[in-house]
Amino acid sequence: MENDFVEMKNESNPFGSFLPEVDQKPPESKEKNLSDEPKSPFLLPFMTELVHGIKNSLVSIKNISFLTIDKGGDVEFRTYSHRSVSDEIKKIDSVLNNFLNYININTPIIKSNTIHRTLEDILEANEKQIQEKKIRIINKCEKDLPETLIHDEQVRYILNSVLQYAIVSTPINGTIGFLIKSFDFQNGSPDKKVSPERNGGYIEAAIAFTSHNVEQSKDISGTPAIEKDETLKLILQLVKEIVQKNHGTMTFEADKKKPRVLITLRFPIERRKAIYYEHITI
Repeated sequence: MENDFVEMKNESNPFGSFLPEVDQKPPESKEKNLSDEPKSPFLLPFMTELVHGIKNSLVSIKNISFLTIDKGGDVEFRTYSHRSVSDEIKKIDSVLNNFLNYININTPIIKSNTIHRTLEDILEANEKQIQEKKIRIINKCEKDLPETLIHDEQVRYILNSVLQYAIVSTPINGTIGFLIKSFDFQNGSPDKKVSPERNGGYIEAAIAFTSHNVEQSKDISGTPAIEKDETLKLILQLVKEIVQKNHGTMTFEADKKKPRVLITLRFPIERRKAIYYEHITI
C-alpha cells in the first residue's frame, strides 16, 4: 500500500494511469472566440485613467493649498479659505465620480472563466489544510472555459465540498488533482450520459486523489462508496443533489489496487453571453 502512495506522489501526471481516456493536454476551448466581439473604444480606458490621475492631483493641490493658507492671515481668513478650497475640490471630485460611474454602467464586461477562478479561490482558502497534510495539488484547466448554467455560489459550494472531502480522505503526502475541460455537442453527436434538457454540451471537472480507505462496496443509491464514515459520505450526497437539480451529473469511481478515487462533475454549458458591470461609487 505504501508503495502505491509513493508511486502516485512521484508520478509527473497521476491522471495518466487513472484516467486513460482523458487527454493529457486539455484542448482549447470550443466556444466562440471573444475576439469577434466589439472591443471597448480606446477612449474609455484612457479617460478612466485620466480621471484617477486628476483625482490624485486634487489631493495634492488641497494639501499644498492648506499649507500655504496656514502660513498667513488671521484665524477667520484661514477657516474661510480652508472651507472654500474643500468645497470646490468636493464639487470637482463629485463630478469625476459621477463620470466614472457613467463609464462603468456603459461598459459591460463579458463574464468568463468563472469555474477556473472559483477553483483558484477555493484552493487558496484551503491552503493551510493542504500544507498541514503536505498534499500535492495538480491543477490542469482548459483555457477560456465557457460559463455554466449553475449559479456561481452553487459552483463554489460544489467544488469546495469536494475539495474538503478529498483533503480529509487524502493521507499525508498524498495528491489531489483537478482536470477541467469542456465538451461541446452543438455541432456533433449528443452524449447520452448528459440530461436531455442540457444536451448541448458540458464542462467536466475530474477530481482524483489518493485515499487511505478505498472500499468497492455500494450504498443504497448504487453509488460506489470509499469511506466507511457515514458523515463524510453525506458531503457527497449533498453535492450530488445540487448538481442533479441543475441538470448536471456526478459520478464516483474507486481504484482499489492503487488507492485512488475519482469524482467527475459535469456542469451544463451556458450558451448565452453573461455580462456584468463594475461597481459604481456612491
